[in-house]
Amino acid sequence: MKVLLADENSQRAGALARLLEADVTLKVILLGTDISLIDAVRYHAPDIVLVDISRADRDSLDSVRALAASDIEKPVALFVDEDDESLMEDAFAAGICSYNVLDTPVRDVKPLLRSAIALYRRFRKTNAELVAARKTLSDREAIDRAKLLFMKQERCREEEAYRWLRKQAMEQSKKIADIAKDYLMHNNGSPTA
Repeated sequence: MKVLLADENSQRAGALARLLEADVTLKVILLGTDISLIDAVRYHAPDIVLVDISRADRDSLDSVRALAASDIEKPVALFVDEDDESLMEDAFAAGICSYNVLDTPVRDVKPLLRSAIALYRRFRKTNAELVAARKTLSDREAIDRAKLLFMKQERCREEEAYRWLRKQAMEQSKKIADIAKDYLMHNNGSPTA
């Protein structure tokens, strides 16, 4: 597991790096001051990123937010100087998957990393399922609306409307939902109207 450690406190970063490197399954990369967080993540491709909120180029979690908004999907664990509920909420909104107070004993950091990675994976899976469910609902709605419009225009029953959509999909090698959206677009201006 590759860990990118971004901490302006070189003593703390060094102690944490030494502890983590004692485990031969971990490779620790210290973020230099001459590279942005997002560039370092892109270059090193770590499994997880550890950051501290006091780092100068991360005021208001801007670097973490930029990382979360990028095409790079990496879990980020945040370490802060003191517990702050408002900051915690902002951190989670910015894309942090683990929020920890710096007085956490160094020996407890490795389990926190594993936990953060597991939480991140679960979040990504849940998010992917949500996106898929929304698409399924959108497709179903488009099909239902297209059937209703076809039934109205052609004065036919629902089975005939669905049969027509299915035939068009087979002939055009498209999904029924795509045929329905095209039909709606060409007959009333919008597939979601």
